[in-house]
Amino acid sequence: MGETHKHARFYMNTITFLVEDCLFKVPRDPFEKESTVFRDMFLLPVGEPHEVEGLNDEMPIRLEGITKDEFEQLLKVLLHRSRSYTGQSQELPGDVEQWTSVLKLSTLWNFSTQRQTAIATLTGLGIPPIGMITLANVYHVKAWLLSAMNDLVRRPEPINMGEASRLGFETALKLASVREKIALHPARCNNFKRRCWCGRSIVHDTSKIFVGPRPDAQALDFTPILRTLFGYDEDDEGEEGEDEGEDEDDVEDEDDVD
Repeated sequence: MGETHKHARFYMNTITFLVEDCLFKVPRDPFEKESTVFRDMFLLPVGEPHEVEGLNDEMPIRLEGITKDEFEQLLKVLLHRSRSYTGQSQELPGDVEQWTSVLKLSTLWNFSTQRQTAIATLTGLGIPPIGMITLANVYHVKAWLLSAMNDLVRRPEPINMGEASRLGFETALKLASVREKIALHPARCNNFKRRCWCGRSIVHDTSKIFVGPRPDAQALDFTPILRTLFGYDEDDEGEEGEDEGEDEDDVEDEDDVD
């Protein structure tokens, strides 16, 4: 038999991970290409082949602090884009919980493309404002904060104690203060008149705030007030997770997004 060589496309290295009690044997290439964390890990000096973790089932790379379901959701997205990795297309995550797992791990391990995919998908899944703000703070998604806060201060219902606890009372108090700043845009005429019992004409300025039921604020935009109060730049509204490279300790579990 003559000299052999590796096929450029159909010869791939695999890597074995252990998550909880489950072994995953997957292509190494997407981890190396998509994640700076795994890329740096694979560049570390290694010893003898029998001492290297990840090459077989007996010495897998142990991934601590995550669940096998969370890892499975990330793999669905990571291996979905190219059939060449697995020979078949993977189904994508389906619900908010599964996509939150993708956001969590892609943030933890600096999978930039998968993080952007998770952010874009979760944006369209109708997460309530409180849940969106909570996720935005945990996973450093600035683009969600102003939009979700704006929705929260425009709604008729006040912030309740449970929501204040989830938001943090400082944030809740700031949002409550914004809810009181109802700014009525001047109409064609700002004033109306009524007759006092004494016969004099009294003029009321409808652009002033008055005591009474909260007016409908759904059409109002509190973004400028929120931006000033929380110290956000205008660029933050369009910024979807450019705070890459957070420490692993900064990324926490957040299962409650309702």
